[in-house]
Amino acid sequence: MKPLHHFRKLASTLLLTITLVSNAQTILTNNDVMQMAELGMGEAIILSQIENSNNNFDVSTSALMVMKKAGLSDAVIAKVIVAGKNTAQKVVDPNDPLAPHRPGIYYFNDAGIMVELLPTVTSQNKDKGRLGTALSYGIAKTKLVSRITGDNSRTQLPSTPTFYFYFNQQTSAFDQNTIAYYGFQQATSPNEFTLAALDQVKGVRELETGSMNNYTSEFGIDEKHSRSFTIEQLAPGTYKVSPDALVNGEYCFVYSGAAPYAGTQQKVYDFGVGTVSATNVISRQ
Repeated sequence: MKPLHHFRKLASTLLLTITLVSNAQTILTNNDVMQMAELGMGEAIILSQIENSNNNFDVSTSALMVMKKAGLSDAVIAKVIVAGKNTAQKVVDPNDPLAPHRPGIYYFNDAGIMVELLPTVTSQNKDKGRLGTALSYGIAKTKLVSRITGDNSRTQLPSTPTFYFYFNQQTSAFDQNTIAYYGFQQATSPNEFTLAALDQVKGVRELETGSMNNYTSEFGIDEKHSRSFTIEQLAPGTYKVSPDALVNGEYCFVYSGAAPYAGTQQKVYDFGVGTVSATNVISRQ
């Protein structure tokens, strides 16, 4: 008679096989594959299960080393890598900051759901103070501003948020045509973005983008309107961005490689900070 543990092993193998094969919605993990190998399943069975299942594989170097030490063959590990990078098979938690996301900026709402911060197009570019420049014989500066329609952004947050930036250098690459804003096609880190305070003026928000007089000119976001933030890289192409404490007001992230300037309309990632009322309208403190 075979030892009892042989029967237990056989029973465990049969149970795992039935569970995996019968469940069309199986989501395989690294541990599942290692357990299948440990229970003595053949390589052909494991490869077939990987190919025909959704997965949440960790294909980082450290995770692959663990699988190799567990005795998995190169063929199985190679299959795991391919399946783990196949977006048709990959199942991820959309609220996990380490999960692949379409390039862009995200934040967590009050319900703990990760939401994409959508860009807004500047509606108008104009200069302010040209008469003062003329009356001062060219000494006083004319300011250049880009305008965004509306007193407040559609995205209103009750306090200083933490943002997550995703670029196309993640473990799962995205088709360039699916990226909402070309700034994320060009940039590779949040260092290429500026966080700017917006001035609220008569139904619009203004972003000062430069100034000039008869003798000098300056272009870009000035220090008065720039706000500091810290950056933490969580994974390739994935960054956690934490602004310094923001007072109640309107703000936006601007791609520094394409800041708005005269004669152009650009996209900015705008949001407001304050106390949000029941009607979702920001109320100043």
